[in-house]
Amino acid sequence: MEKNIKITLLFIVAIITSSCEKKATEMDFEKSVMTEIFPSLVDSICVDSRKEIPPPKFGENVYDQSGHFVREDSTKATKEQIIKYREWQKENEKVAKDTSSVIIAFDPFLKKNKTEQIRILKSYYPNVEFSQEQEEVDEYRFDFEKIKLNNKFKLKNISEFPKVGDKRMLLFEIKYPFVFSGNLFFSRIQFDKQKKVGVLEGGFDFCGRCGSFYIFYIKKVSNRWVIDKMILTSVS
Repeated sequence: MEKNIKITLLFIVAIITSSCEKKATEMDFEKSVMTEIFPSLVDSICVDSRKEIPPPKFGENVYDQSGHFVREDSTKATKEQIIKYREWQKENEKVAKDTSSVIIAFDPFLKKNKTEQIRILKSYYPNVEFSQEQEEVDEYRFDFEKIKLNNKFKLKNISEFPKVGDKRMLLFEIKYPFVFSGNLFFSRIQFDKQKKVGVLEGGFDFCGRCGSFYIFYIKKVSNRWVIDKMILTSVS
C-alpha cells in the first residue's frame, strides 16, 4: 500500500514538473522571438518627435468653388511667416546634424489579450491551428536593456520617469537632460500551434496627444523571425 502511494506521488510530481518545464520552455521561446525581432519593431514604429513638427503657415490658403482647400499660395507669404518658416528650417537642419541619442520611455511589462489576438491572427492566417491549452501567465517583464538597437534610439524604463498618473501627455511637459521622443509599448506575442507565425500589438505616443497604434504579423522565414505585415489600427 505504501509503495503504491509513493508511486502515485512520484507520478503526480512528474506531471507537475513536466507541465512547469513545458510552460518555462514556451515562455523562453516567446522571449527569444521577441528579443530577435525587437530592433525591427522599434525601427518600424518609433520616430524622432523633433522631426514631426509640421512647417508653419507659409502663404495664403487657396480654395476651390466648393470651399475645399486646394493649396497654399507661397507667393503671398507675409514677412512674419517667412521669418517663422526660416526658423523652422534652421531647427530642422540642427536636428538633422544632431548625433545625440533619442531616449524613449518603454513599459517592459508585456501583456496579452489572448482571445482577441487569436481572432486577429486567424483573420490574417486563416489556416493556422491553435493549442487549446490555457496559459496562466498574462504578462511578463521583458529584459530589453541588453538588446542592441539599429539606430540612435535608446530605451529607458518608464518607471525611471517622474510619476505623472494616467496623464501621459505630462511626460512631454518635463524638461530632461537628454532628447526625449516618446512613449513605447508592445504586447506579448500570440503564436500558432506550430509556432511559425505570430501576432502582437504596439504603439508609440510622441507628444502626449499624438500617437500611432499597430498590429504586427510576424513569421519565420529562413530560420529568422521577420515582420510579415504591420497594420495601422488607430491614430490619435
